[in-house]
Order: sequence, then C-alpha cells, then structure tokens
Amino acid sequence: MANRNKSHRRARVAVLMVLCSAVFAAFFARLAWMQFVKADYYADKAAEASSASYTVTQHAARGPILDAGGAVLARDATIYDIYLRIPAPPGTDLRKTVQTIEELTGSKDVETQLAAFCSAASAGELAVARNADSALLTALYRAGLVQSGAVRPAARGVRSWPDGALLPHALGFTGPLTAEQWPAARQRGLAMDAVIGQSGLEAAYDTLLRGQDGRLLINTGFDGTVRRTVQLRETRPGAALVLTVDSALQKVLQNALLGQINTLRTTRAAGAGRECRAGAAVVVDMRTGGILAAANVPGFDLNAYRADYAALSADSAAPLLDRVCQGLYAPGSAFKPAVAAAALTAGIDPAATVNCTGRYGFYSGYQPGCLQYGHSGPVDLRTALEYSCNIFFYDVGRRLGVDAFSAKARQLGLAAPTGVEIAEAHGRLTWTTDENYQAGLTLMAAIGQGNTAVTPLQLAAYAAALANSGQRPALHFADRAVNSATGEVLWQYPVSFTEIPGGEAVFGPIRDGMKRMAQTTRILREAPVPCAAKTGSPQLADTLPDGGHYVNSVLIGYAPADAPQIAAAVVLEYGGGGANAAPILRAVLDAVFGG
Repeated sequence: MANRNKSHRRARVAVLMVLCSAVFAAFFARLAWMQFVKADYYADKAAEASSASYTVTQHAARGPILDAGGAVLARDATIYDIYLRIPAPPGTDLRKTVQTIEELTGSKDVETQLAAFCSAASAGELAVARNADSALLTALYRAGLVQSGAVRPAARGVRSWPDGALLPHALGFTGPLTAEQWPAARQRGLAMDAVIGQSGLEAAYDTLLRGQDGRLLINTGFDGTVRRTVQLRETRPGAALVLTVDSALQKVLQNALLGQINTLRTTRAAGAGRECRAGAAVVVDMRTGGILAAANVPGFDLNAYRADYAALSADSAAPLLDRVCQGLYAPGSAFKPAVAAAALTAGIDPAATVNCTGRYGFYSGYQPGCLQYGHSGPVDLRTALEYSCNIFFYDVGRRLGVDAFSAKARQLGLAAPTGVEIAEAHGRLTWTTDENYQAGLTLMAAIGQGNTAVTPLQLAAYAAALANSGQRPALHFADRAVNSATGEVLWQYPVSFTEIPGGEAVFGPIRDGMKRMAQTTRILREAPVPCAAKTGSPQLADTLPDGGHYVNSVLIGYAPADAPQIAAAVVLEYGGGGANAAPILRAVLDAVFGG
C-alpha cells in the first residue's frame, strides 16, 4: 500500500514537471518569436509611439499648350515654395534657422507662424516663403539649411507665355480654386490649394493639362530624424495639348487686322473708317473645323494681365472681350447667302429675276432702297450676290417669310453653337415672334440687319458650310493631347459635321455668286488663288453729322474658290463698309497660298 502511494506521487511529479517544461518551452518560443521573427514589427510599433507622421504634396507639372507645329504657346515656369521642417533635424538649431530665414526672406513673422503651427501639430512643414526665386534658393543653400534638411524647397509651376499677346483670349488663365469651386473640386479629389484652369482652353481641357499631384508620407521622430518615407500617390505630369492653330498665321492675322485698323484711322474720312478702333477675324480649316487663327483687336499680353488688370477692365475699348467668340454684330449683306439658300431650298429658280429699280415699293409706308452698284433692271440670284442687290433680297425675303430664312440661317451656323470649347455668345436672329416685329423688319432681316446679331466665329462656320455644300464643321481649337515624355496620343478631337440638305442644287449657285463677288474687288481679284467672298456694311445706330449712319465692315470668304480649304470671317467696328475688310482676307490668302 505504501509502495503504491509512493508510485502515484512520482507519477504526479513527473506530469507536473512535463507541464512546467511545456509552459517554459512555449514561453521561450514565444519570446524568441517576438524577439527575432517579429523584431521589425515591434520596432516599428515602438517607433510609432515616439514619432509623428505627416504628408506633403508633390506638385505635378501642368502640360504645355502647343500650336499645330509644336511651337509653345503656354508652359509652366518652375518656382519654389520653401517649407520649414518641424521638428528640426538632429543637430539643427531651430531658433537660429528661423532667424536666418527671416533675414533672407525679409519676413518678420516666421516665429509667430511657428508658434501657431506648434500649438496645433507636433510635426509637419510650415510654408515660410512662396514663389521663391533663384537668388533666395541659392542663399538657403549657402546657409546650409537645405542640405541639413531644416528647410525643403518644393518645386511648383506657374504659367508663362513665350508670346503673351498671341491668342490670349482663347488660351485663358489658371488660378487657385475659389470658394464656389471647392465643393465640386473636392468630389474630384483635388486639394484645397489646387491650381486649375479658370478660363479659355486652360479651363476646357483642365483635366488633361493638370496631371496628378503626388503625396508623400513622412514619419519623423520627436528628435527630428526622418525614419521613413512612403509614396502614397505617384506624381503624374499633365499632357501636352496640341492645337489646330498655326502660330505663324495667327501673327499674320493679328498684324493684318491691327494694320488695317490703323490705316483706316489715319487715311479715311469720317464715317468711312476713321472711327475704327476694334475688330475680330478668324480663319478655319473647313475640312476639319480646326481653328487656324483667331485675332482680336484690341488685345492684351497674358504675361502682364494680372498687373494690368485694373487698367484693362476699365478700358472703354474692352480689350478683355473675346470679340471672335462673344462679340455680337449684324452681318449685313454677308447674310444674303443664307436667304439665297432658303430660296433655293424652297424651289425658287436661280435664273428667276427681280427688277431692281433702286427702290422697293411693295409697302407704301416703307420703301428701302438699293445703291445699285454695277447693276440695275432684272437681276437673278447669282448677279444679286455678285453686286449685293438689296431689292432682290427684299423681294425674295418677303416672299419666303422671315421665319423661313432665319431657320435656314440657323442651320448654316448663324446664332447657333459652333462647337468651340470656350465660352461663346449665342447670338440672335429675327423672327415674327419678336416683340418689335412688323412687316418692314422682314426686309431689314433679309439684308442681315433687323434684330439679327451673330459672332465672327459663327460667320466663319457659316462660310465653311456654304463652301462645303451644306456640310458645316464643328469648330474647335484643340486637335489632340499627347504624353509629354513619350509623344503617345492620349486623346484626339472627334471631327464632326452637321449636314444641311440641298447639296449642289442649293449651294452651287451661291458659290458662283460669291466667286463673282470676289472678282469685283481688286485686292481679292489679284490674290494668289481665286477666292469666294461676300461683304456686308451693316448700319449702326450712331449717326453722322449729315444724318447718315456709321457702318461696320463684315466679310466672309473661302479659298480656293473651286477646291475650298479654308474659310474666314472679318468684322471691323465702325469700319466704313465691307470692302475695307478685304485686305485682311488678302493677307491670309498670301500667307497660306502665296508660296
């Protein structure tokens, strides 16, 4: 019995020893696992407990805007923002660093900013200088602040323009987000301090141009040592936007427009162009709708825009107005091809005549006249376009009705969206539903006056539709976006046309008349290629001392006449008559076809 009890005791002791050994083995295994296998994990945890993390933005370069040949129209110039690191790196005297920054930047409130920053955060970066130039950056390097890590220069792009007077209205501006834009921008993942396109093509193609800012996570110890950096989001530069614009032709058009305005001011009589101070002209590739050139006078220089804004906005000549896309003008006789198109669509014979006596006597109370330049008696459609016979279009317009020919004008592109990517005015036509409508208004509208007002860009789209036998192209400035590094095409403008019914039966006689009209003007008759054109001299409300009215100069045209490639429109405010716009079209023809 005693032996049996002793045996039981030994067995229990053995089991207890096995259990204790197992516990100690597990304990040591766990200790070894934590110490060796998970050493890095627990080291990181310990580091986190004695460190702070913050993120910094790495600004993406905004893509350039190029003309069709690759010439730079807008690009980013690199500047630097200077950030003070908090806490300061090991071996750095923060107070001395702040004093040095204040001396170099001329700022006296860095210390105050630092106190406010430290009361809100334990680590991060404080912006102490914006838009630093190379001189300040060099001074910071010489003081050793950049090398020590006490300050960090962050590169950022600001827009610059090699020739700021070239296409300023269309190119547009960039700028920081406004309070009104912030809610929508936040939904798109933009930072509160993001810079975006605010107008023109910069705004229209902001998503392509802006690229993607990078984000870097920095983990630093309380002693200022950077322990780890993690790239949270890669920086992706913006794409290069390639336009359809030919910058050489743009310069020709701007110079021709400005030159003709100066010529009229210095050589013409009152009412014949002396009062001309402003105008607009546009040239388009009628085969694609690409805008080759778009000129406004007066204009401005993008490089000086912000400094000169107060003077520009107060200038009575309105240099900030994009007359090409937003100026509204009566087209005058340049509207007559639209009436002709409506007449031919309705089945009127182009050989049918109207007797031009110099006075239209259908209404007893309103009998407008015709100047009868080069014509009188029976006039058919082609001759009416050649010599701009008012009587023919009064009669045809009255028989058609204003709603019919205004509807055709809209189809052809007048007072209709052109497709352009930037802001444009809608314009207006004349209708029987207008508050001021009366029968005589139909006659005025038939020669491009009345309530009708359109933009030069719409006139160019209209000219292209006439030249294209009713195929009206959507107009656009941009051709494609490409990867700035590889040249890979990332986006291509989808060329499109709106078809106006009628074909050759409708548009053939109109082209004949416009080709003949161009031959009546010496400066166009002697152009390097035959062209087609229609001028207009719409009256303004302002009157001359003799009771006559000032007139604008309006012209539409295309060339070559028998195989059209380009279409153009010109408007000169107080230009003194449509023929005064012809030298501008001639300058374009010389530049494009002169060889």
